[in-house]
Amino acid sequence: MTAKKEDIKLILCDIDNTILPPHHTEISQRLKDDFQKVMQKGIQVIIDTGRHYTFIPPSFFRDLPMEYIVTINGACLCDREGNILQKREMSEEQMNRITELCQKNGIGLGFKFSDRIVTYANYDVFVEGYTQNIPELRNKILNDDEKRSHHLAAGYPLGTFLIGNENIIEPFVNAMPELTFAWSARRGYDVFLKDITKASGAEPLLKKLGIGWQNVMAFGDAGNDTPMIAAAGIGVAMENSKDDVREAADMIAPPCEEDGVAQVLEKMFLE
Repeated sequence: MTAKKEDIKLILCDIDNTILPPHHTEISQRLKDDFQKVMQKGIQVIIDTGRHYTFIPPSFFRDLPMEYIVTINGACLCDREGNILQKREMSEEQMNRITELCQKNGIGLGFKFSDRIVTYANYDVFVEGYTQNIPELRNKILNDDEKRSHHLAAGYPLGTFLIGNENIIEPFVNAMPELTFAWSARRGYDVFLKDITKASGAEPLLKKLGIGWQNVMAFGDAGNDTPMIAAAGIGVAMENSKDDVREAADMIAPPCEEDGVAQVLEKMFLE
């Protein structure tokens, strides 16, 4: 779908490799300024991410007036304080099957529960790949590989992230067709229920704002971004995206490292 720029009332933005380059903890000053200018024109900006709420950089809460945040690939909608407004859990059977597959194949497994990320298999593999062993990030992850009991208090996971060899993980796709395995740049996959997407997670916000997808501009770079890019009135894939993401988009933005989102916003709304 291609809408006119005058129709856009909401911008949905992925985080990693879209507005935040690898190993960065803050968006650029240029993008901060552009977001502020766009919002002054009456266009809201909302983060729509695969990250767990606890892994959103603190700088985002300082730099962006985020009233709502879509997290865990649409499985969880929360407010800026982390209060959960809507969530969708996996089943016990799905949780157990993923755990068994990861145990057998040496895959790092981090489940995204409502309260935090918890490993149920191969903790060291997971934290090395997911956090690059950055202490403040590593400390946010609970190692429950031995007891695997966190779900008894927190409920079943809303999603998961797998770290390991792509050739080993790819066959899981056929083994569990009810789940989406979305490739990520961090040598792994985001995994979530097939009928949950970043687009479905944003639906309550569209209703609240009284707008439709024709009033949305969405930016993303990975497979988990494709549903919101395809649904949006203007869907934008980053130049660093894989081909299938680019094919779903109306526009291609310059790479994340070149402040591609800022360049598009400036061209469309701020010139």
